[in-house]
Amino acid sequence: MASNNKVLTIDITNESITIVEVTPSNKKQSTIHNAIIFETPEDAYEDGVIRDKERIAEAIKSQLSANGITNKNAVFVLTSTKIVNREVLVPFVKENKIKGIINANSSEYFPVNIEDYVVSHSVLETVTDEENNKQLRVLAVAAPENMVRSYYDLAALAGLKVVALDYIGNAMLQLIKTQTTEAMTTMVIQLGSESTVLNIVKGDTLLLQRTVPYGTNVVVNEVMDAKGVDATTAMTLLQNERLLTVDFDDNAITGAFRYLINNIGRVMDFFTSKNPDKPIDDVFLTGDGALIKGIDGLFKVQLNVSTRVMDTLYNIKFDPKIDLKIYNPVYLMVPIGAAFAPMGFEINESGAKSSASSVDTTPLVIAFLIIAVLVAGGVTAYSFIAKNKAQSKLDQVNRDIDSIKDIEEIVQSYNDAQNIYMDAQNMYSYTENLNENVGTLITELEDKMPKGISLTAFNSSASSVDFTGNTKSYEDIAAFAINLEEIDCIDNTFIQSVTENKDSQSSEVTYDFTVTCIYKSAADDAAAADTDEVRRNDYGLNYKGTEKSIIIYTWHSNSCTADQILRHG
Repeated sequence: MASNNKVLTIDITNESITIVEVTPSNKKQSTIHNAIIFETPEDAYEDGVIRDKERIAEAIKSQLSANGITNKNAVFVLTSTKIVNREVLVPFVKENKIKGIINANSSEYFPVNIEDYVVSHSVLETVTDEENNKQLRVLAVAAPENMVRSYYDLAALAGLKVVALDYIGNAMLQLIKTQTTEAMTTMVIQLGSESTVLNIVKGDTLLLQRTVPYGTNVVVNEVMDAKGVDATTAMTLLQNERLLTVDFDDNAITGAFRYLINNIGRVMDFFTSKNPDKPIDDVFLTGDGALIKGIDGLFKVQLNVSTRVMDTLYNIKFDPKIDLKIYNPVYLMVPIGAAFAPMGFEINESGAKSSASSVDTTPLVIAFLIIAVLVAGGVTAYSFIAKNKAQSKLDQVNRDIDSIKDIEEIVQSYNDAQNIYMDAQNMYSYTENLNENVGTLITELEDKMPKGISLTAFNSSASSVDFTGNTKSYEDIAAFAINLEEIDCIDNTFIQSVTENKDSQSSEVTYDFTVTCIYKSAADDAAAADTDEVRRNDYGLNYKGTEKSIIIYTWHSNSCTADQILRHG
């Protein structure tokens, strides 16, 4: 967003609506002119879905009028467990070419029906491979189209103009980039009510981003039960009384953080194993949960890293009329960050989606698979298949040249197929020597995969492998994790994410998931640094909106039973 362009940024959650009027600047001091926080109308919003546009629009108009704000240019922040994101590598091209590449390959990036989603992206950094070729590391984000449209409808009802929509992860990143130093590796934890966003950055570069579907609502519920109070009073008590200790076993309120902190610990361990030269120096806490009294001490002890509340912002000037005792910066970070470089999520009036579904993307998909597997470590089985498919494609084009008169179109197709074939040929040569771990994995995968599992993506590196897929049964996900653990080359398996999907017409429920396996060689390297037994043995996965949860245990033998892997609450 251009400098010196005053804009309203609006962040809607289940509990509150935050509006900030800000003039952003990447080089100079940014200015916060106004800040408003008010309650979200009851039952009008849930997990990113605007259920009652009229009531929310009226509440926004009323608050803007009461505070004398006439600005109509708005950026809305999207926050939802239904939003999916992925970091991908794309060729080093101009900015206006990136969107086409992302759209063309979006069905391969995301384990969802991409026809129902709007895709946007943000460039994270430029990287160079071993052959000194430049690539772009890009954060690709897919949001449900009906969700995106609802914000445009809301803006129209509120008399506002949508400048852009932003994703909470990107909004946090853009602000963090202005607050950290080049020398330090920092994890910023955004503690929301329903989910927690983790950002690991070094300078202005995002190294890793994860979302844990677990927020402070669980802790608030524990206080409500223990004290017999409502949610608002419970959060007030958490912020003003020291109800937390530094030990999970001391009380149920502290224990409610066990799942979240253990999962954050796993993310830190995973990051460290991938980046041994970039140890995490500091943890910053922000979001509504950051003001819970004693939470910094709990995180410091359990994560064994310096931790502080991020309640001070550099190069951010607040108008003197804003009472910072009421409008603490931890509440405002997401809407402030959304003003800097929002992602977009544009839609047109004809209903076209950001995906390029009308384009024949078969060659691009083939090329993407080739590149993805090569970057991931090289999978001979996949490269062999890709080589054969590319050869078949080339042969078909050669036949078409002999039979079709429209030579210009065919020559273009021929050139595309020729390039794909050359990539496949090079890849096949590169991967002729089998990767021992991946070869073993592929050999045993068919026998280890439950019948109800459908895999949609596969990424392998020297230290780990990720499987992305879908199923109609969450029991199948746990069984898949158990079975993968039995493969000789695998030391440790954990479920990284699960998203519940419910068909609005048939009411059929399916689950998208990602399972990560750590190879034994990588696990052996990390074992020496692992001194937290709780972190190694207790990891959970929570389903929002249900009373069921999956508890996943890591293990180094085959002694765990399915009952120990799956628990029903």
